[in-house]
Amino acid sequence: IGANTAIFSIVNAAMLRPLPFDDPDRLVQIWHVPPAKSFPGINLFSVSPANYLDWKAQSSSFESMSIYGGRGLTFGGSDRPEVIPAATVPPDFFTVLRARPLLGRTFTRDDDHPNPRSILLSYNLWRDRFASDPGIVGRDITVNSQGFTVVGVMPEKFRMPDFAKAWIPLGWTDADRGVRGNHNYLVIARLKPGITLAQAKSDLAAISSRLEQQFPEDDKGWGATAIPLHEQMIGDVRTALLVLLGAVAFVLLIACANVANLVLAKTLARGKEMAIRSALGAGRMVLLRHILVETLLLSVIGGLL
Repeated sequence: IGANTAIFSIVNAAMLRPLPFDDPDRLVQIWHVPPAKSFPGINLFSVSPANYLDWKAQSSSFESMSIYGGRGLTFGGSDRPEVIPAATVPPDFFTVLRARPLLGRTFTRDDDHPNPRSILLSYNLWRDRFASDPGIVGRDITVNSQGFTVVGVMPEKFRMPDFAKAWIPLGWTDADRGVRGNHNYLVIARLKPGITLAQAKSDLAAISSRLEQQFPEDDKGWGATAIPLHEQMIGDVRTALLVLLGAVAFVLLIACANVANLVLAKTLARGKEMAIRSALGAGRMVLLRHILVETLLLSVIGGLL
């Protein structure tokens, strides 16, 4: 029972419980599909800035779309340096997820410039490094030996991407926006109401075909696809969790059969006792109730353990 409870708790958290966002079923992650000849065995590929901007401008299937990357940030300067994994995001990243901060605000267009100085903290980082200081918003901290201003703290359940303990503005330059051949980012989007995943994939395929004609040097053979965000986040562990859940459930069935056989054998061995109780006037319901109370007590103790 304990093993089944533990494994089901993991399965529930990873697979059954919805993502902590508004309308999570409409959230998808968009990937490049690389040319099979150039990248054999690879079905999904990260995204280039220029192609993302074209998807965003030309697509009619998505209510909103955003992009994010990753980088390490050194907190504390020379005093107590610690490298923290962070995500680089544009202001509309939080709009796509409909995420609201616990304290302060998220990024605005004024924050998103090539030399950003604003930072958002995760709940855990705020708690562990800044002792859950309620006055952290507006405070200057040292990051990468430079001064950054804390503009907000995200809620405890907000973990997107899952590696990020902090977020800083993307800060693309015009040159960055024109990059089409380097693929270093991931894209999330929210489907419009009434739009199916198949329609979104068809829309992306049509855009990719146009881009292939316009930019054959960089985009020849490159496609695009969309995967539900929930499926994307649990895809690597779904099979393993289901197999593990099935295994412990089978063990529980074996244990139940063994306990049932032991109880039956014990009851049959008490035949003389039952005969004496019956001779003294105990009816069948009294005898049955006596056995059920003992069995129920065993079940309750096992369940509590």
